Amino acid sequence: MPQMATQATTTPAKRGAPGVAFGFCVSHAPQILLRPKAEDPAEIDKVHEGYRMVARRAAQQDVDALCIVALDHLHNHFLNLVPQFTIFTGSPVVAQFNRTRVECGADPGIANSLIDGLLAQDFDPAFSQNEVLDHSFMIPLHDIAPELSVPVVPIIVNAYVPPQPSIDRCFRLGQAVARWATDSGLRVGIVSSGGMSHYPGTKQFHNPDVASDHRVLDWLRAGEPERLVRLDAATLDTMGMVEMRTWAVSLGARSGHGGGATVHSYWDSGHCGYAIVEF
Repeated sequence: MPQMATQATTTPAKRGAPGVAFGFCVSHAPQILLRPKAEDPAEIDKVHEGYRMVARRAAQQDVDALCIVALDHLHNHFLNLVPQFTIFTGSPVVAQFNRTRVECGADPGIANSLIDGLLAQDFDPAFSQNEVLDHSFMIPLHDIAPELSVPVVPIIVNAYVPPQPSIDRCFRLGQAVARWATDSGLRVGIVSSGGMSHYPGTKQFHNPDVASDHRVLDWLRAGEPERLVRLDAATLDTMGMVEMRTWAVSLGARSGHGGGATVHSYWDSGHCGYAIVEF
């Protein structure tokens, strides 16, 4: 059965200023949902708790919408058409993995306003009113949606089909999202779904670059996201971090808040670094 958004019970804080009120970066490996016996259930529980934390922040910060930034694993966008950035403007928001389906509330008015705001800042996003989003959206939304009482605005980043946008371009897109929210008088949250290091479909699958994961997390703790966004495409590929383009959008959207990130959890699953980061 589809999971519909329900009223959150957390008491909102005093209404804050327009803009991007909070940001998260999370992982979305299918094993997080499937819970294979080989993986530590306590570590997977931490990831699910991180997803639910996103919904609680949305209630506490009294936001108008939650932007979720993820990618497409050649599910909707492949040889037919591969936009660098896509805004979903339909309703409802639907994401599916195997037989598990999640349905969230949408606000096409807010989504279309985001497109206008990005166009005014020299970004040219595509839009879609008819997509079933893949597991990069569905796995975090599986836990976020039941506690969420605001619409979801999906932003799809091309992380896998060359030529991809640079990670710096993704960071600047996030900054543009923040300016749009402020100028529109909207208060939004943002969560990015991706990574960390992993090498799907390759001989290196069981050897993620854990050292690079820790190095990136140290940069974020220190409030130095620019060290991540200076990396070129070849370096991201070598580190198994092509999906960090999605993280860069949220990092850019929150780049003016000051201070470092809080790493709520990190675990080397043996095939991917699972992380929950808030900033």
